[in-house]
Amino acid sequence: MTAKLPSSPIFDIPSPAAQKLELLRELFPAAVQTDEHGHITVSAAAIQQALDPANPAGIRVEEDGYELRWAGKREAYNTAFVPPERILRPLPDDSKDWDTTGNVVLKGDNLDALRLLRQSYFGAVKVIYIDPPYNTQSEAFIYRDDFSARQTDILKTLGYSADALEYVQNIYGARTHSGWLSFMYPRLLLAKDLLADDGVIFISIDDNEQAQLKVLCDEVFGQENFLGQIVWKNVTDNNPTNIATEHEYAICYARNKVQLETTWKSRISDVKDRLIEIGERFIAEYPDSKTRQKAYSAWLKENKTFLSPLDRYKYIDDGGIYTGSQSVHNPGREGYRYDVLHPRTQKPCKQPLMGYRFPESTMLDLVSKERILFGKDETKIIELKVYVHEYEDKLSSVLTMDGRVGSYELREHFPEVAKVFDNPKPSTLVSQLIAFPSDRESIILDFFGGSGTTAEAVMRLNAEDGGARTFILVQIPQPIDPKKQKEAYAFVTDTLGKPDATIFEITAERIRRAGAALAAEHSQLDTGFRVYELVEDPDALVLSRPLAKATQDDIAELQLRITTPQPQYIPQVLANLLLAEGLPLSARLEALEDGALYRAEDVLFWLQPQPVARLRDVLREARAAGRPIHAISAYAPWLADDNLLLGLKTVLETLDMSEDKLRLRG
Repeated sequence: MTAKLPSSPIFDIPSPAAQKLELLRELFPAAVQTDEHGHITVSAAAIQQALDPANPAGIRVEEDGYELRWAGKREAYNTAFVPPERILRPLPDDSKDWDTTGNVVLKGDNLDALRLLRQSYFGAVKVIYIDPPYNTQSEAFIYRDDFSARQTDILKTLGYSADALEYVQNIYGARTHSGWLSFMYPRLLLAKDLLADDGVIFISIDDNEQAQLKVLCDEVFGQENFLGQIVWKNVTDNNPTNIATEHEYAICYARNKVQLETTWKSRISDVKDRLIEIGERFIAEYPDSKTRQKAYSAWLKENKTFLSPLDRYKYIDDGGIYTGSQSVHNPGREGYRYDVLHPRTQKPCKQPLMGYRFPESTMLDLVSKERILFGKDETKIIELKVYVHEYEDKLSSVLTMDGRVGSYELREHFPEVAKVFDNPKPSTLVSQLIAFPSDRESIILDFFGGSGTTAEAVMRLNAEDGGARTFILVQIPQPIDPKKQKEAYAFVTDTLGKPDATIFEITAERIRRAGAALAAEHSQLDTGFRVYELVEDPDALVLSRPLAKATQDDIAELQLRITTPQPQYIPQVLANLLLAEGLPLSARLEALEDGALYRAEDVLFWLQPQPVARLRDVLREARAAGRPIHAISAYAPWLADDNLLLGLKTVLETLDMSEDKLRLRG
C-alpha cells in the first residue's frame, strides 16, 4: 500500500489571531517577519513608514489608557480559540422529529459547544439571548472551567510566572469579579463570531456584575455597537433595610450597528413596496370598495406581522385595519379617506401622510373612549394614546412584567411537581426581546439553555406570525442534588425514567411539552429538535499522549482502530463532518450507499472505499437531476487506498471539478 495522502483535521477554521496576522501580512508585508523557529515579529516602524512615509519617527506608544483589566485576561482570550477537544454524538432517541426539524439542542459545556458551532455557524446567527450565572452568593456556579493541561501550557506560553499561574488557576470558578470575567470573556468572543453582521445579542444580568459586563461588552463588541440597556421591573421588594431592588437588566449589542440599521431600513422599504403591489392587486381584483375592504382586511389579518417594521399596533377591526394613503392603497379613488373632527373647532384634523390606521368605526370608538390625543386646533395630527402594556412600536428601555410568570409557565408544563426550576425567565419576555431584531427565518441561539424558555419563545413567535425561525440551545448536564432538590430529582428519575438526574433532562422535557401544547393548535409548527451530546474524542485523547510513552504495540493498535471502519460511529462521524463542511446540524442526510456514501445539501460525504466508477456515476446522476454536488468530504482514516483517492481526482477533472473540491478530513 502506498503512503497515505495527508489529511487535514476535521475542524480547521482559523483563529481570529491567525486571520488578523494574514490580513497584516497582506496590508504590510514588510512589517511581518518570521524567524527560523517560527516566531513572529511585527515592526511598528515599518507600519508607520507605510502609512506616513514623511514621518517615520512618529510612532507613539501610550503607557496608560482606559481598559478593563483583571487577573487571567490573556489566558481567557486564548482559551476561546483553542481547537475543539470534543466532538458531537447524535442522540436520536432523545430527539423529536429528527428527520424534519430545524432546531438543535446541544448537551454539554457551552464553551466547548461554541467552539464547535463556530465551525458551521460563523456569522449565521441573527439573535443571541443568554441568561448567564449572575455570580451571586446563593448561586451554584457550576461552570468551573477547570484547567486542562492545554490551558496550563497556554499560561506558560504567555509568560505567566509560577505564582501568577497558580493564582489564575485558583480564581476560576470562584465568586470573584476576575473569575466571572474570565468565565464570560471567551464565551462572548465566540458569540460575537457567531453573530451575523446585522445580528444582536441580549444578555440578562443583575447588579452583581452589570457594571463589569457593560465594560466587557464594550471591549468585545465595540462601544459604538451598544444598542441600549433594558431595565426589567419584575418583582416587589419589601426589604426595609436597604434600597428596594425590583429590577434586572438586559444589555443589548449589535454585531455591527451600521449594518443593523441598513438591514432595518431595507426591510421597511421592502414592506412599503410590497404594500403598493398588494394595493394595486386588490384594486384590480375588487372594483367594489366594500368588497375590496373586506378582502384587504382578511389579508392583513393573515399577514399582520408583515407590517411589523412599520408599526406594531394591535388594533384589528372586522371592517378593515386602516385606510392607508391614497397613493398606496386606493390611488385615485374615494371611500378610504374620512375626516376626524376636532372636538373644539369641529374642523377636520390634519391627516398623516399614510392615512389613519383604523376604519372610521374604530376611530369613532377610540374618540368616544378618549383614546385619541388632539392638539389645540385641527392643524396638529392626532395621536393614539398607547399605554405601556400595549406599546410595541419600539423596544422600550423599561419593561414591566411580573417575574413570577416564568414559574407559572413551568407549573403549567410540569403540573406533577411543585418546583422544577429556580427563577426561570418568562417566555413572553424573551419573545418580546427576540421579536424586534429577528426576521421570520432567523437562527436564535441561547447557550445557557436553562429551563428551555428561549426554545418556547421561538416556537410561540413562529405560531403567532407563521415564521420559520429555528433555535439552538446549549445546556450543561448539571447534576440535580437529590437532597436540596428532592422534587426535581424525583421527577427526572421516577417520572421521566432517566438514570442521570440533570438539568438538561428538564430543559429537553420542557421543550417537548411546550411544543406539544403549541402543536395542538398549530399543526404545521416545527416543535421538534435534534439532540447532540458533546463527548471526548477517544482518538484525540490517545494522540495527545507523548510518543515517548507509547510502545510499538500501542501505535499499532491505535493505527488499526483509527483506520478500521466502525459502523456504530458512522452517525457520529457524519455529525462532525456537517460542522466541518459549514453545514447546519439540522441538515438532512440522504444515504446513497449505507455506511459509505451520504449527501447533505450539495456535499457528498465519503466514508468507506467505493469503486471509482460508482463515485463517477453518483456525481453525474446528481448533475443530471439538477442537484449537482459541489464538494466531496472524505473521511481519510477509513479510506486507506491512496490509488482510490488519486483515481477520484482524475474523475473530478473529467467533470470539470477542481481538485480542491475533494476535502480530506480526520
